[in-house]
Amino acid sequence: MRKNIRRIFSIILAAILLLCASLPVFAKSEKCSCGTPPVIYVAALGSAKLYLDKGTENERLLFRPDTAAYLRLAARLAPAIARLAIDKNYDAFGDALIDGVRGVFGDLQMDENGDSTDRVTSDAKLPDNPDHGVDKSYYFAYDFREDPLTVADKLHEYIACVKKLTGHDTVLLRASSMGGVMTMAYFYKYGTDGIDACIFQCCPILGTQVAGDLFTKKIVIDPEALVRYASQLPTDEQWQSDLLCIVLDMLNYAGVFKALVGVADKLLENLTDRVFEELMYPVFGSMPGIWSFVTDDEYEQAKKMAFDENTSKRLISRLDEYHYNVQCKAGEILNRAKNNGVKIMIVAGYNKQRTPLVESYMSNSDATVDTKYASVGATVADLGSALPEGYVQKNETGVHDHLSKDGVIDASTCLLPENTWFIKDMLHCKIHDGHKEMYNLFFYSDSVTDVWSNEKYPQFLQNDVNAKTLTPIGTQARPAASNGGSGSSKEPLTPQTGSASFAAVIPLLFALPAGVVSRRRKRS
Repeated sequence: MRKNIRRIFSIILAAILLLCASLPVFAKSEKCSCGTPPVIYVAALGSAKLYLDKGTENERLLFRPDTAAYLRLAARLAPAIARLAIDKNYDAFGDALIDGVRGVFGDLQMDENGDSTDRVTSDAKLPDNPDHGVDKSYYFAYDFREDPLTVADKLHEYIACVKKLTGHDTVLLRASSMGGVMTMAYFYKYGTDGIDACIFQCCPILGTQVAGDLFTKKIVIDPEALVRYASQLPTDEQWQSDLLCIVLDMLNYAGVFKALVGVADKLLENLTDRVFEELMYPVFGSMPGIWSFVTDDEYEQAKKMAFDENTSKRLISRLDEYHYNVQCKAGEILNRAKNNGVKIMIVAGYNKQRTPLVESYMSNSDATVDTKYASVGATVADLGSALPEGYVQKNETGVHDHLSKDGVIDASTCLLPENTWFIKDMLHCKIHDGHKEMYNLFFYSDSVTDVWSNEKYPQFLQNDVNAKTLTPIGTQARPAASNGGSGSSKEPLTPQTGSASFAAVIPLLFALPAGVVSRRRKRS
């Protein structure tokens, strides 16, 4: 009897232990029935902080540099500037400029294979909060310098973690700016299983001209473009924006900007090659992530100028894999995703002055990424101009009307013309409640599936920063005959002011060393 009791007790104890051991498994496999898949925000350049010797007494923030770093740079350059004004010693100024900028950004340099040193690490980490729902998202941060295909591995791990945390088999992606590069690399490497929908917001899917122009030394500093660009800097109130424009116009009228450009002429003559050979190429040219921005028309030329093929074979091979298998095959990748049931929304801004330090400064943009590249192929008139009189859209004539009513854009040449929206006066990745409403309808309903599905959100929209709304530009119907370009505006389109994000100013960070010392005079 006593033996039987012990046996029963042992069986019960074993059952309890087995149940306790299996509880975590049951918890992890529990499915969520909320009907709202989690959103992962694939963030822009600079999403993760980068540190040198993190966790030691020598820990230092490398990116984004703090104010103190820039103040140290200014203090270092001040004596050299004063000396340059007196004795015109450009070599001494070049030493101070290159050493000073290297002091801020030099430790970000990758090795000969495009890998980071162990001393530089990021604060990016996996999430641990299962809370999700409408207007909530997980923030995927990464080291912007890294090979996009390496970041794709980390995004794959991040997506798996979010699924496990939330109990969902699928996720929604919202890629912002450089986040689109990483998302495309992920689609290429891992496919789209488990992805319900993806929004590409102001993404350089086909690159951005400023990167190629910089790496091929196509530098131009235009005073009027500088004024337009500066007028887009962020302000809290509209009156501040208006006042900024007035001050900038006064300075421009007084010749201040032209005088500054004149100073750059002498610097161009003396320091261009040094800045590129000692700073731009070795530091920023070592970063595979930055190379993902270089457009196909300048890619090979940029490589020849930046690298010695005999000593950079591994790095060049990595760059080529992204460029030729992801950027150049964007059509295959996105069409495959769409055919596999992934809802796609591509959003491109326009009518903003892009980085005014390169030859292509008049390219229509959201102030950072060219509209033609963010939209994956639209035909776009330059800033302040329109498509030719009588222009007829190149594709789907008489079937779908893909011409903007302001005469600036032919969206029929986009890779996915039915899934690409254009927002006039949208600053790079700067969104408000109007954008969020459209995004939520796209993610969580069937009322926004393409540019024809909802008359409130046609292909072309006007951004109103102050009212926080998006409103249709003209009307479009499906199907509709093309208007052949009639009624296209021929009036110059003046870029409007508005608040800007840090991302809109990021290219200046990389362009500044070259822009300070390089200028090709614009012909009138």
